Parts: sequence; structure tokens; C-alpha cells
Amino acid sequence: MEEFEILDFHQLQQEKEGIDQAAQFLQKKIQNGFKVSIVIKKQHKFALPPLQQKKNDLFSKQHQPIDLISQSSEIIENNDKQGSLTSSHSYSSIKMNKKQLTIPPTQNETPIQDQEEEKSIKSDDDQISLKYNKNNSFKHSLKDNILSQKIQKGLLFQRDGKSKLAVEKMMDVYKEGNEKLKSCQDQQQISVLIIICIQSLCYASQIFKQLGQFNEALRCLDKCLSQFEINDFDLLCQIYISKAQYCLLNNQYLQSLDNYTKALIQYEQVNWKLEIAKLLVKISFVYALLSKSKQFKKTGDFADAKKICYEGLSILQNKLNNSDPRIYETYYTLGCIFYLEKEYDFALEYLDQSKQGFIKLYGEKHQSIIKILNLQGVINHLQGNSINAMELYEQIVCLYGESLSFGLALVLNNLALAYLDRMKFKSAKLSFEKAITILKVYLNEQHPTFQRIEKNQKLVLAATLSYM
Repeated sequence: MEEFEILDFHQLQQEKEGIDQAAQFLQKKIQNGFKVSIVIKKQHKFALPPLQQKKNDLFSKQHQPIDLISQSSEIIENNDKQGSLTSSHSYSSIKMNKKQLTIPPTQNETPIQDQEEEKSIKSDDDQISLKYNKNNSFKHSLKDNILSQKIQKGLLFQRDGKSKLAVEKMMDVYKEGNEKLKSCQDQQQISVLIIICIQSLCYASQIFKQLGQFNEALRCLDKCLSQFEINDFDLLCQIYISKAQYCLLNNQYLQSLDNYTKALIQYEQVNWKLEIAKLLVKISFVYALLSKSKQFKKTGDFADAKKICYEGLSILQNKLNNSDPRIYETYYTLGCIFYLEKEYDFALEYLDQSKQGFIKLYGEKHQSIIKILNLQGVINHLQGNSINAMELYEQIVCLYGESLSFGLALVLNNLALAYLDRMKFKSAKLSFEKAITILKVYLNEQHPTFQRIEKNQKLVLAATLSYM
């Protein structure tokens, strides 16, 4: 692992009492094998907005903008108002632990060391697609199976926004397939039924995730791991990665780290550099969250998080061209790490690099820019620059357009708080009202996020009265 040391040049001069001493210090660092990045830290001096003097009275910790990074755990199991994983490789040998029945292995069971990796981009939010190197008879048997057709009907429900019906259909398919396996004697039919069971569980898991029911999503993947022995290393890794993501959304940081590590060990055994790099970046973010929550104690800190992320970035830069979105995504992760460390100036610099990269690739109106704009808005908001924050939040609202998504509700909350900071009480009131209207579609009114935004709404009256 390369060593990186981020140095603030102004502090360096002060510590070493002048430029000559600073130069000697740097030369010694480089000779000792450190890769040194010199950063001139900006000193922002924002004018305090009019409401800032009364902010201590009106704005508690609960009223701060939602960053969608450290607040992810709020979208949890209580989401009961509404309402698999992608492998680019072949489906491999899977056998039921109970019956010890095996599907014939495919080419991916014994991966080749140091093989040429795919350059295609796999989204972390893609579904697990099970691809098969089977004969035509098997493919037709799978396609014509009535349970496969029921899965397709479930996917139609999901496409039409009927998530609860979709997940019910998937779980019914799993239960029916599992029952048929108990009495099935034909080897090919057994293989078909096992694949259908895994497909239904993976689809159900992703729908539960969309509904915010992360514990249920995890249970589906646990059934895949406990009921079937999966010998396809990449499919197994994708399940571990999805489990890690769901744990992360549920604020289970140590469990998330454990699942990412299991996947990393698998990929290291076959030396798939790109997958290793992507996992290092994901792990670095979990390290940062653990550091922020002080769960790590002596196990790690923000310095470890940054070193791991820089190592992942170094691999990506060696394997990919500089316009690859995975590099810009890593800049975003570095921005998140510095944000969690409260090094806001560094965070903004990395976020800007990420944003500019995505704009070059996709244009200024692409949905991938939303999370970057929101975090930039939150940082500006926390630094007291509510004018910039307001403009960034308004950009996001325009990007969402007519879509009434859960993310839009959280951004509207942030925008309303920025409006309050600028004494735009009517605009703040309207933004809060729209946010709550959207949340009623997704959340129970007792949900922590719903109550938090409802509590924020009361600030409008308090702020208005304070200026009467």
C-alpha cells in the first residue's frame, strides 16, 4: 500500500519556521517513500445571514440539513407506508444444503488467475442477473416454467410502482418453488427450481430495499446463503456486497465491513484488480463512518479510511482512463470522508472534481449529480453560506422535475431550512409542506424522518414570530 500524507502548506511553514525548513522536511518525506500531496487550504469568510444571530435559539442538531450520508439509517424498517444483485458472469454450481442436489458447474466455478477484466460499468444498484451456459432444453424448461412467468408478472408490478404486490409475488414464487423441490426427482427440473428460488429471493430483496425495509432485504439474501451452497465466486461476492450495502443503510457498520471484507477476500484470490479497487473504496467509506461514530476505538480512524480510498483510487487510475465514471465516483467518496471528518474545504474540492467529471460525461442535468449537489449544499449550509446552499438545493429540485421521490422530500427539507436562514418564510413553508406531502406516500407518520421534518416545519412559525 502506498503511503500518502496530505499536508497543509501554511501549517507546514509554521511548523518548520519558513520555506527552507519546509523544503528540507518535504525532501526527507519523499526520500522515505511517502507520496506527498501539498494542499493550500482556503480560508472561507462567509458573511453571516440575517437569521444567524438567532440560529442558536432556533436550530438545534435535529434541525440541521440532511446529508444523505450519515443520516441513511433513518430510512429503516418502519417504512411501512408503501409497499437480484448483478453478476456479469455465468451462473455456477449451486446445490441445496438440505438435499445435496447439484446443478452442473459452468465456466466460472474455477476462475482464471489474473485474467483480463471486463471494462463494462456495473452499477451497484443493478439487479442480480443469473446467466446460464446451459443447453437449449434447459433454457426452454426455465423459460416455460410457470413460476418464471410469475416472476415476470411480479417485475411488471414493480415497473408500475406497485412494490408491495411485486414483493408478495416474488415471495409466493419462492415458497411455491421450495415446496416443489421437496418432491421433485428430475435433475434438470431441480436445477430450474433452484434458480427460480434464488431469482425470486434476489428480486424480493431489492424491492424490500426500495421500500426501505432493509432487515427484510437482508433476510432474503441470508436465505440464499443458508439454503443453497453457491460455488460461483462472483455471484457469492455480489450477494455479500448487497448485504454490506443493506447493513450500511441500516447503520450496521461493523456488519457492513464484515460482508465487504468477505467479498474482498474472494476477489483477491483471483486477483480481479478492478473489483478489489471498488471494494477498497467502499470499505474506506465504512471506515470513515465507524470513525465518526467512534465504534472503531483503536481499530482505525479517518487516516486509515483515506489511505484505503487512495489505494483504491490508485488501482483505478492505473487500470482505467481518466474519464471513467468509477474514478469520479471515488472522488465523491473522498469528499464524503473529508465531510465526515469535518474537513469541509477538502471535501468541497473533491466533490467539485467529481461533479465536473460527471458533467463532462453526462451533462449538467444527469441524475448522478444529485447526491454531489446535495452534499455541497449541506457543507455550504453548515459553513453559514446559505445563499450557495439554497442555489444548490434549487438545482436539485429542478433535476427531479415532476418526480415525487423520497430523495426529493429530503432535499426540500434542506431547501426550506436555507430559505429560513434567508428569512424567506413563505417559500420555506411551501417547501416543508411539499416535503411532508411526499413523505406521506412513503413513511408512517411515526417514522423518525417524518417526525424530524414535521418538527422542522414548526421553525417557520418560530422564525416568523421572532421578526414580528
